[in-house]
Amino acid sequence: MAGAFQLMYEEDTIEKPASLNERANKAKQSEQEAKGLIEEFMPFLRGRVARFSGRFEEHLQEDLLSTAMMAFYEAVQSYDSDRGHFFPFASRVVNARIIDQVRKLSKHEVKTVPLNIDDDEPHSSQSSAINVISMRHYNAELRRERLAEEIEQFKVEAASWGITLDSLVKSSPKHRELRHTYKDILTTVAKSPEIMQTIHLKRYFPVKAISQITGLPQKKLERARTYIIASLVIKTGDYELLNEYIE
Repeated sequence: MAGAFQLMYEEDTIEKPASLNERANKAKQSEQEAKGLIEEFMPFLRGRVARFSGRFEEHLQEDLLSTAMMAFYEAVQSYDSDRGHFFPFASRVVNARIIDQVRKLSKHEVKTVPLNIDDDEPHSSQSSAINVISMRHYNAELRRERLAEEIEQFKVEAASWGITLDSLVKSSPKHRELRHTYKDILTTVAKSPEIMQTIHLKRYFPVKAISQITGLPQKKLERARTYIIASLVIKTGDYELLNEYIE
């Protein structure tokens, strides 16, 4: 089917999270099971790393992938089924470790601008005001830089789904009622470990399954596909500023 996503359609069969939970528990006791899970999750791990692919040299990209794999293994070893499903837990661990590593590798570290306010100095009030204004300008500029960086990262990750910024703009809801409908869909999908697992691992949007839990027609969900996937990419990734727009 031609469209913004160019996704491969499959049957709406979803692996039950419980089976994955059981495999994760077994993998804690078996290196072979752990390796098997890592291999199965490689598309997901590469997808997590891909958003930073344009920022570093090839050997550093491989370093990030190794970090993601080790983080996934760490998630297997520390997983406790009493605390919830494995996939959301592993996703959080992997994402956190990648972000930490990116910050270590980044050449553009944020430096704190000190406020040098001395009440004993003449015109200290004026100096203080100037420093505060300077800090505000600095923070505003820093925010713009971070937003631009997040947009570039998002473009890379969205492209893996066949999404461009143009296609996202065209698919975004223009009317209030439709925005509320899309937000409800997004909330329902984000709360379903089964559907989130399918989207991340099988890389397709299970329209039939989502229709069953939302009660919405499949045609309406097809139209919401681009917006929902893009929103999930932002909400489950390291997109603090872009997530404010989603909210």
